[in-house]
Amino acid sequence: MTNELELGPEVSPLAKRYSNPNKGIWKVFFQLCVKARLPVVWIIVFGLVSMGSSQIYLFVPTKTGELLAGNVTVQIVTVVILSEILTNVIGQIAEFISDIVKARIDRNFRNVMWDKVLKLRPRFFDKIPAQSLISRITLDTEKLRIFIMDVVVSELLGIYVLYITLAQISEYDSRLSYMLLGLIPVVALLAFIFGRLFMKVSLKIQDRLSGLTQFLNELITVLPTIKTFNKEEREAERGKQVIQTLYGAERSHLFVSVLNYPFDHLLGLGKTLALIFMGIPLLKSGTLDVAGWYAFYMFATNLMNMVSNKGSQWETIKSTQGSLLRVSNILRDPEEGTAPYLKESTESGDIVFNKVNFGYDADSTVLKQATFIFPEGKTTAIVGPSGVGKTTVLKLLERLYEPHSGEITVKGTNIRDYEIRNWRREIGYLPQNVPLMSGTIKENLLFGLKREHSHEEIVATAMLANVHAMIVAMPDGYETQVGQFGSRLSGGQRQRIGIARTILLDPKYMILDEPTADLDAIATSDVLKGLESLQKDRTVIMVTHDQKAVKRADHVVVFHEDGTVSSGSYAEMLVGNLFFRHMMNGEEMRGDEHE
Repeated sequence: MTNELELGPEVSPLAKRYSNPNKGIWKVFFQLCVKARLPVVWIIVFGLVSMGSSQIYLFVPTKTGELLAGNVTVQIVTVVILSEILTNVIGQIAEFISDIVKARIDRNFRNVMWDKVLKLRPRFFDKIPAQSLISRITLDTEKLRIFIMDVVVSELLGIYVLYITLAQISEYDSRLSYMLLGLIPVVALLAFIFGRLFMKVSLKIQDRLSGLTQFLNELITVLPTIKTFNKEEREAERGKQVIQTLYGAERSHLFVSVLNYPFDHLLGLGKTLALIFMGIPLLKSGTLDVAGWYAFYMFATNLMNMVSNKGSQWETIKSTQGSLLRVSNILRDPEEGTAPYLKESTESGDIVFNKVNFGYDADSTVLKQATFIFPEGKTTAIVGPSGVGKTTVLKLLERLYEPHSGEITVKGTNIRDYEIRNWRREIGYLPQNVPLMSGTIKENLLFGLKREHSHEEIVATAMLANVHAMIVAMPDGYETQVGQFGSRLSGGQRQRIGIARTILLDPKYMILDEPTADLDAIATSDVLKGLESLQKDRTVIMVTHDQKAVKRADHVVVFHEDGTVSSGSYAEMLVGNLFFRHMMNGEEMRGDEHE
């Protein structure tokens, strides 16, 4: 039994431990592989099939050499043809199995990452943009899979191919194997040097392209604002500078590519000449015949090409390291519900904030010694100027964050001592903009509901929320698709659906964050009517500046810009608090006004 305990500044304890960001990331990678349950059996099957294909391929150069030497027989021709066919067929099978392995690794990695993201503490998402998280779950996990298959598994198979090839060459003359072993490091070093140079240029292009993408994404999003302020020419110039920077990186890439072509040919020519010079003395001495030399040449060329292609492995490894660092930042961050809790079920009572201090980072303080009460079974309106911590109070109540000091209690019990999921189950939250999921209205009404229900109950709830008439007026009624984020509905329609959804959940505590903000007069009236059903027989806490909503409140808490908090009944605050009186009279207000 656990709950979440978040005290102190926003910096994760694990982040402090890893002053070197790359420290321990390979351990995290191993743990990720274990947790993801890699398809080990499929990987082994792929390896065995690939090894079988390599073993069969050994017949091709040997028998082809005999054909070139003039030993043309039906048996040799048949062996060559069958070997080629078998090699291709088994190669296709290996490729098919490889695709299955890759798909399963991607799926398992992404399942682990998604499960982890759902369990992270909300403050983690303050630091990481949504687009970045999507990239880590999709692209970064794919790069980890590429490392497993194209580096780890590929290198193990490469060692096997090297072994069986050198063993085959040794049957002609062991000196050939030793000469090849001396040549391989030289080829590998040259491939590594050029591969690393190519990687640096490629990373430079990726960085510039990322900068251009971010620039365009930001500018296109605010394009109407740019036009409103007549800034097209300025932004056009900025865009040209970013595009020119990308062009410069691509030009460097082009120069390296131009150099790469003759380099590859020179390296290939050098390998060929080296193999020829290695074979000539053995041909002259009779140690090798033409058939043996051809087979040796084919074996050696295959090995050299395999080694030359390792230049790109450095880029893969470094790319994996970057992806793994980003993934490990998620996997190493603490989850919710990891500290012991004292009580399984929640209790009812006044919610008391007692000397609560909180800030979203170490350099800011949003709440300072905040002390006030939300009476049980009453509707409390929270008012005050922007930026004084009203919404922060709601987040603390939902335990999306924990106070740095002080406590929030119900009947003397700190709310962090309740099991966190059970605590949130007792809270109904209605934000300023209700988030709806893609799907039908009915599916959104039932979102989060875990008990049995009937259609009649859904209809009755929608009527209480003043939304049933709107729903049945739509062509598909309760089966109407709402679109992504509820884009096919108006703000007022989304709010009323959110109210109905909350009524279905039947929480002990109802939290409302500016439920009528940005709505027109008709939509506001509809939403307030729906809220009447929510306020009966439950504790309601509402951040609002709507005068009608405030007048319906039993209790008022006023936040001031100087950090102080005043509270009391509506009548008491109207008489004793200057800021509140000005607000209710529709006069210009200052957040530090209070009596």
